Amino acid sequence: MRWLWIFFAAVVGALVGSRLVQDPGYVLVRAGSWVVESSIAAGVIALLGVALTVYLLGVGWRYVATSLGLYDRWRSARQHVKSSDLWQRAVTDVVAGNWSSAAGLLATAVTPADRQLEVLLVRARALCQREDNQELAALLVKTRTDFPELVNELIFAIARWQLSEGDARSALVHLSQVAESDRASRVWSGLYAWGCVELMQWESLQGHWLSVEKNGVLKDDAFRAQMPLLRAGKAMADSVVADEADSQVSWRTGLKRLPKKWRSDSNTLALWAGLLMNSGREFAAFELLDHSLTKDWQPALLRQFRRFSQPKILGMAIEKADTWLKKRADDAELLLALGSLMNTNNQQAQARKHLLKAVQVLGLSVNGSQNAQGLEGRILTELGRSMIASEQENPQ
Repeated sequence: MRWLWIFFAAVVGALVGSRLVQDPGYVLVRAGSWVVESSIAAGVIALLGVALTVYLLGVGWRYVATSLGLYDRWRSARQHVKSSDLWQRAVTDVVAGNWSSAAGLLATAVTPADRQLEVLLVRARALCQREDNQELAALLVKTRTDFPELVNELIFAIARWQLSEGDARSALVHLSQVAESDRASRVWSGLYAWGCVELMQWESLQGHWLSVEKNGVLKDDAFRAQMPLLRAGKAMADSVVADEADSQVSWRTGLKRLPKKWRSDSNTLALWAGLLMNSGREFAAFELLDHSLTKDWQPALLRQFRRFSQPKILGMAIEKADTWLKKRADDAELLLALGSLMNTNNQQAQARKHLLKAVQVLGLSVNGSQNAQGLEGRILTELGRSMIASEQENPQ
């Protein structure tokens, strides 16, 4: 192909040259008082001569600079400045959440050996954001080949992102790619336990819990935010195992096996009650919340209490909430819980009564705290739900 282009250029040059010989034409260049006139052929030759002279001077300067080491230092400094600029722009994109843009910038930057993991993490995060599983798998394969010492760190980061975004199944698939010898690490143990809780794999969590305690997962700041969830998951696993023997007291077994300081943690107990409800054990969840609220009245527990939906449990929950309301008539969270339960039980008129009382108690126009605003949103949502249900029952 190259020789074809050379032949084509020669033919075109010959034709143009013959044309210029027959009609040479002229070029007139005026610069101030200077006037230069020449034929087109002479002008082209002059331009070629100037270009050739500049090229030879450039080659000569580069040769001399290379001999003295100046060129390499200049090139290195230029690359350093360019790379620094690319890294700064990439950091700005990362802060703004523009992972794809950051990955594109770092792909053209010079990457020092001690920053290779950062580049891999940014690229992986961009692929996770795009949900490009094929490219993500290819990145892991390439990393395992080129940087085997970094592949576990990359897998752990990907799994954590997926768990945080609710894709626990994909996270466990990635964790399964870690070598058996590396599964005794604290990070792997914590992430695997987290995935078991999210997927409600209680038997797997029960068998894995010894590794969680042995590796100090519950003492690691990296899992501090997941601590209530992991504790709730362990209590749930204990409850499910006990449920095989006696379904009526299973939650007490899970509570008994919780460390003492976690038995009164409302977030842990609320998450556990949610896990019980999600697995269809609403009666156990009702007993757990009734027991916990009797000992420690906490909004987090009430938010779970209003989720009951099974008819038998729903009636018990409404009756219990009515009993509490006699002593806590000005508790907006309790009024919301009772209104929500009545909405679920198709008692829209009574639900609106309690929800409007909750609005009055909350004093929305006075209290502007973040908690009050969140409670306001939940109350208004339930009021909207009540109105929609009423309209469906009594269409105009």
